[in-house]
Amino acid sequence: MPKNAKKIKKSFLALGLSLFLVAILILANYLSSLLIKSTDKSATTISSNSLSVYVICFDRSLTQAGAESLASDYRTKGAGGFVLEKDNYFYVASSAYLNSSDAIFVQESIKQNHNLDCLLIDYQLPSFQISLTVDSEEKKVLQKALNAHENAYKLLFDIALSLDTNVYNEISARLAINSAFSTINTIASDYKLLFGDVENEKLKLLTQSLEKLTDTLQRLCSGITISSSQTLSSLIKYRYFEILQQAKVLAEEI
Repeated sequence: MPKNAKKIKKSFLALGLSLFLVAILILANYLSSLLIKSTDKSATTISSNSLSVYVICFDRSLTQAGAESLASDYRTKGAGGFVLEKDNYFYVASSAYLNSSDAIFVQESIKQNHNLDCLLIDYQLPSFQISLTVDSEEKKVLQKALNAHENAYKLLFDIALSLDTNVYNEISARLAINSAFSTINTIASDYKLLFGDVENEKLKLLTQSLEKLTDTLQRLCSGITISSSQTLSSLIKYRYFEILQQAKVLAEEI
């Protein structure tokens, strides 16, 4: 065999051996990353936050139809006009506050400035839990999803308050609503990406509730009103009451 042919053959063998070793190293790194990822997972119980809000109500009725008949008029005046059921009564809810002192202050202000006697009720959202085997990133995404309704309520509450106190005009309020929708939609999308195909009954319930949540925010972005002549402030409050009710139903189902 000519000397050049031998050299070429040796070169090809050396190249082949080098490529083989590189392939082995790539495979080893891949298997190592899988091992690290699998060992990073652990059985975890993740809990949602519990939430208490204090609700200003303008009226109540023994029937839902009776409360609904009163609600539309309040919506034209900036009240949420959402009908909440508690202790066998149907309340016409105006707004909800995280601190009882804030709610009492508003209650007294309405009495002094408008000569209206308001009712004050507390609305409880219990914590609920989901147990899964997850890694650290999956845990973060799931935790955000469990608290998405609370987060949405707080975002909309701030927008409504800013609108009522003239910090926002209607244009800036609508822009803030779009931003809130984007924030919550990202949380829901990340959750669906990681857990949408996981066979778990609680996760399915959470998926359905997140879909309702994003749909509610989408309708708010679109400006779809509940009744004629409803103000933007009323609509924001109505939607956050709708979201609080979705959270309560989810907690009860899970």
